[in-house]
Amino acid sequence: MYFKQMAVGSMGNFAYLFGCEKTRVAAVVDPAFHVEKIVQQAETDGYRIEVIFSTHGHHDHIGGHNEMIARTGARVVAHRREEGMLTKSNVPLHLPVDDSDEVPVGHLVVRIIHTPGHTPGGICLLIDGQKLITGDTLFIGDCGRTDLPGGSSRELFESLHNKLKPLDDSITVYPGHDYGKAPSSTLGEQKRTNPALRCTSAAELDALP
Repeated sequence: MYFKQMAVGSMGNFAYLFGCEKTRVAAVVDPAFHVEKIVQQAETDGYRIEVIFSTHGHHDHIGGHNEMIARTGARVVAHRREEGMLTKSNVPLHLPVDDSDEVPVGHLVVRIIHTPGHTPGGICLLIDGQKLITGDTLFIGDCGRTDLPGGSSRELFESLHNKLKPLDDSITVYPGHDYGKAPSSTLGEQKRTNPALRCTSAAELDALP
């Protein structure tokens, strides 16, 4: 699997570029900033970007979508509950998805995990059962905030504990921001050390600093 974690913007954002080594088809996740840098990286490495995954509709994650569409012709994939937020930014949603849907990128399979809480239509992406891109649902050592419009501590707790915590410990977590002690971690390590995954109730999650 071709996979690159790319620091973009000035707020600690990560964008992700990944693809199928056999077909040279690639996807990009949350290309909010530095679109040309991302496109040039893909071209240099011999990949063509055909899919844009949006983990959620906040501007610091979708700000470059239309430029990426214009530059590559790629199609936007996001949860259907984020369509209103994308529409407000004039970003089209070409492929609305739901929990457990699978989206091919070449021969790679991307499983959609609906993880509301930070936003109603937030998603995580499990790529070939190996790499988990978590957007603003789960950070390294922390989790996304729930005090913005559409946020819910109860939903985020359920997403973390019912959707992500049951996944295999060996999966590598790649967050939407560089807020932790490292840019990535195993899910097993996060289960052991991340307070958001160790708490036992939504109230406890809400009380975390």
